Amino acid sequence: MKEDLAIGVDIGGGSVKAGLFNRQGKELDKSVLKTNSELSNARFLEIIENTISPLLHDNQILGIGIGSPGPLDSETGHLLSSANLPLLKNVPISKTIQNHFSLPVYYENDANCAALGEFHFGESDSYDSVLVLTLGTGVGGGFVEKGRLFSGYKGNGIEIGHMTSVIGGAICGCGQKGCIESYFSTKGFINRYTEKTGVQLNNAEEFFNLVRSGDSEAKTILDFGILCLAETVRSAIHLLNPEGVVFVGGITESWDLFGTDLTNQIRSKIFPVLNERLKIRVGKNLAGSLGAASLVFSKGKRGSNE
Repeated sequence: MKEDLAIGVDIGGGSVKAGLFNRQGKELDKSVLKTNSELSNARFLEIIENTISPLLHDNQILGIGIGSPGPLDSETGHLLSSANLPLLKNVPISKTIQNHFSLPVYYENDANCAALGEFHFGESDSYDSVLVLTLGTGVGGGFVEKGRLFSGYKGNGIEIGHMTSVIGGAICGCGQKGCIESYFSTKGFINRYTEKTGVQLNNAEEFFNLVRSGDSEAKTILDFGILCLAETVRSAIHLLNPEGVVFVGGITESWDLFGTDLTNQIRSKIFPVLNERLKIRVGKNLAGSLGAASLVFSKGKRGSNE
């Protein structure tokens, strides 16, 4: 008997990545196509289709999972808009892809996909419930309990990156002030460093290299970011009461510079009784396409025509 397979599609700012996976999370094939900021709805959908097409060489595929940044409507399957692809408006992703390939399509926020992938295939596969934070260009979040993803109304829940950590603080990309994304993300670190020094950094690696070299401004920014993130995670823990908190994303590559301090601050701020069972750790940084494929494995069933 052949094994069940799923296609996962990860829509990012510069590319569409798709992978063909089995239920053990092994990637059997993959496909990548570049995107750019000038794409129309029609051309964008064509790129998604062309990324998926090379993977359709097996009849055991249960469905297609798709993850993208929001805002989106997971019920209707529309990408409402995109900060990185500004010409896109109300893109009918699910219906178009489902009609084109005659397979069930499941569409969610990329951070929700990351949480579900971590729950099924990562470091937290034994947890009853897990809060996953993605630390990268921005800050995302997802919550899974007993195998079920909490996605909020129409798929826009757990927007932890836009919880306020500093009243009246720095302007965030969302237009509001003081979001945690403004203090503990690639964009946040770069913008805060430019404010203090006038120097424009290119990426998070440059920022953390400055921290390693003893740059006092970079260290001050990181220390304040840790404080802000700890307060944000504290609030989320008290709201959701997860068994575990898992951090994933590119910034976790520098975990040695902030992980111990962040963990200690979180534990010092939450209700003491929660520390008796709460687990805090770094995840596996699974491929975004695997997170999207996990939507199929968690929702899709053989013979489904949803």
